[in-house]
Order: sequence, then C-alpha cells, then structure tokens
Amino acid sequence: MQKYANRKDMMNRRKGESHHEPVVDPPMMFANLNHVIYRDLNGTTRAPTFAKYSREEIITYLSNPYRYKTQLRNAVIYMYGASSNFRRLIQYFVGLNDFSYIVTPYRMDYDSAETKGTTYKKNYIKTLDFLSTMNIKTQGAKILTVCLREDVFYGTCHVTKDDITIQQLPSEYCDITSVEGNVFNVSFNFSYFDSRKDLLPFYPPEFERRYNDYTDSSKKDIGKWQELDSPTSFAIKVNSDVPDYPIPPFAGILPNLYDISDYQSLKMTKTELENYAILAMYLEKDPDGRWQMDFGKAEKYWRNLDGVLPDEVGSILSPMKLEKISFDRAGGTSTSDTVSDAEEHMFSSAGVSSQIFSSKNATSSNAMLLSIKADQNITFGIVRMIEDAINRILHEQSASKNFSIRFLDTSCYNRKEAAEVYLNGCRSGAPFVSAYCAVAAGLNPEEMDGLCWIEQKGFDFVSKFNPLRMSSTQSGNDGNGRPESNPDTLTDEGERSREKN
Repeated sequence: MQKYANRKDMMNRRKGESHHEPVVDPPMMFANLNHVIYRDLNGTTRAPTFAKYSREEIITYLSNPYRYKTQLRNAVIYMYGASSNFRRLIQYFVGLNDFSYIVTPYRMDYDSAETKGTTYKKNYIKTLDFLSTMNIKTQGAKILTVCLREDVFYGTCHVTKDDITIQQLPSEYCDITSVEGNVFNVSFNFSYFDSRKDLLPFYPPEFERRYNDYTDSSKKDIGKWQELDSPTSFAIKVNSDVPDYPIPPFAGILPNLYDISDYQSLKMTKTELENYAILAMYLEKDPDGRWQMDFGKAEKYWRNLDGVLPDEVGSILSPMKLEKISFDRAGGTSTSDTVSDAEEHMFSSAGVSSQIFSSKNATSSNAMLLSIKADQNITFGIVRMIEDAINRILHEQSASKNFSIRFLDTSCYNRKEAAEVYLNGCRSGAPFVSAYCAVAAGLNPEEMDGLCWIEQKGFDFVSKFNPLRMSSTQSGNDGNGRPESNPDTLTDEGERSREKN
C-alpha cells in the first residue's frame, strides 16, 4: 500500500465519513470547556514512567531506529530529563528563534481593494485576534522543543470557547500517512481510548466520533487507524526526508552522555579517596623474632582506636609494613580536564561549538557567531514547517483566507542586527514597520495595532509627551546648543560654512 496518497483519493475511499467541519467555531466546539486536563490527581492518574537505559541498549536502538523507534523515543525523553547537558543542548536550539511574526497578504485581489477595503480591514483584525488567541510564541516553542527532542510533533488544533490550543497527541499512537499543502497529515490509533474513555471529552469532537465508528460493530471497514481531518491535525517532522519513522536529531550523541557520567563518577571517587586517611598499627618484634605485645592485647588497643575515629579516617592492625601505591595520570592530567573534554566532545558530536556553553576554549568570537548562524539555519527550517501548518489552519477560515503568518528569522543572538536592517528599510520607505516592531520591541501585530491606537487616537500620548531640552534637540538661534568656535581655530572649510550660514 502506498503510504503517501492524494488527500482527495484517500478521503473518497472512506465510507460513511463526511468532510471535516469548519476548523474554528467556538459555539459548536467545546463551548463548555476552557482548559485541557493533563493529569487528574484525584482520579485515575497516569503518570509517565521512565527506566534507566544502559549504553549497550542505546547502541542497539541506534543500530536499527525503525525497529526500536518507540524505545529510542522513550530513551531520548528520559535523557532530556536526566542529563542537564542534553537538555541544555535542546533548549539552546529552541532559543535560536523567538517566533516573532508579522501578518502578510495572501492571494488578495488588489484590483477590488478600493471597494473591499473595509472588509479586508475587518478580516485583518479577526486574523490578528485569531493568532493572538492561539498564543503563537508559547505554542511555537513547545512544538519546536518536541521536534528537536523526538523528531516529530503530532498535534491537533483544540478550540474552546475562549482559547485555541495546539494539543499534542501521544506519539506512540500516531503516524504520518499523507501530505497536503506541504504539511504532513496524521493518522491516529483509536485503540488508545479503549482504556482511556474518560479522556475523550478533553479531545476535539472528531475523536469521539471516530472512536464510536471504530467500536461500532456494523462498520467493519473502519479500523483502529484513521486519518484525522486536516487542517485541524498535522505533524511537524525535522527529518522530513525520512517520513516513515522518527529519527531524533540528537540521538547519536546519547552514548557520549554516558562518557560524561563515567568521568564524573571517576572524579567523585578520586575526590573521596583524596579526602580519606588510614591509620596503621604495626606489631613489632624483638631481636629474637618474638612479638613484643600479645595479639589479644594489641587487638584491644586497635578496637579502642577504631571506635573513636571519624568516618573519613580508617584504621588497620597489621603485622607488616604498608606501602602506598598510586596510579596518578602521566602528565598530570586531572579528572576535571577529562570531564570537560568529554562534554566538549559531546557538543562537537552534535555539530555545535562548545564555546557557546563554556569559555574554556574560547578563542574567537567571530567563529562562535558563525557557528550560531549555522545552527540558526537548522532551527529556521523547522519553524518554516510550523509556519506552513499554521497557515493551513488560517486559510481554512473565511476571515483569514487572504492573510498569512510569517515568522521572522530572529533570536536574541541577531535581534540587534535584524532591527537595524528593518529600521534602515523603514527610512527608505520599505513596508517594514511591523517587522521592526516585532524584532525591536517583541510586539505581535495585534499589540502594535493596539498601541498605535492608544498612543495616537485613544489617549493622544504623542502631543502630551515632549522630548527633554538638550543640545541635540535645540536650534542654533535660541542661544543654546554648542558655542561657536574661535575664529582663530577654524579651518578653511569651517570658515566657508560660517560665511554660508
């Protein structure tokens, strides 16, 4: 069976199914639900369970990621919580995009703009309200985190009366089965609800309808795997060139995490040994080879000594002398250096400059900035997929069919540079005002539009606030400003300028 089929053909093969309902209709969808339940602490609690994985198990999973895709995904999730280095790496890539966005026209009929100007303006405001309610920046970061950690984010647009949430679906019960509008469509295994029927009210109505079809004995042609309606549900995959199974982007560095843990354990052992002391009592002999003290009496003295020593000091009773044998590293290499080297190797294996996370080997700031720009390109590509998925949802709305969201390629690392580019464009007359406000001040289009009304029309802040009187804001004929230069010190160019004035 061909996995990736034409959407229309796939929908025609389904029997007894109608086309999907409108994406957003709050009175119809979850009118009485304003939040999503993740855990019911007073009812049935399904807490996630984690198990520690060995290095050998990780290597086995990596050798066949298709066969062990579930185990590999669970191992990555576990390492994300157990390893601070791995979590920091993921969070670094997530922070390479701040999800600043603008709203651009899409297939707009400019010839009729004069007659439809008012309609376009109302629809634009509705689009801004839709995106603001969706809380793009927060949900975008959540999607990006899952993608960088597990490779695939499966989600559905969960609409309530007062909120729009992109709800994450359980990965082990989801699969990619088609592509539409450059966005992957998702099939869901509805056997998930066989033991979780109490969770059905917290999913969109489509899930309950499809689950009832799955459990209906009269509909034998409908199996447990059913493709969810688009554009409500979608999948974002980092390695989109391998759609058949997930490949966590940084799964290859998992064995390196064990090296860091091993070296840290060695460092702790070495520190404990260095802080440990032993007192040795020797039984001496006389010239005739006889013990100078009875063993029982010597043992009594030794037990009295051992009973008052702290835990960091040990004691022994020996008939022979002891000699210390050390196994110090040649060249004086410390375990601290070894741990740092292991961490640097981990970041290098991930294709990231270790200078970003440590100043130990910092040599060139330009090299580090170039490395960050290369990493940003990876993140920007994933953000473009998220952009396509959101636009697919937008264009399904009657009010938003002529508008699209566009995420700007900005983060804390290049915000100043990008703001200067957009500001220079504004000075040249380019339509960059929205982009400049988004980058320089972190304002989304709705916030910018609202602040413009407040400052210019609502409360007229522009006329109420005047700049402070400084030399840079004063003219030269009001007695203020920079004093005239001494004629004796003027250059020829300065004299000509004074004569001209």
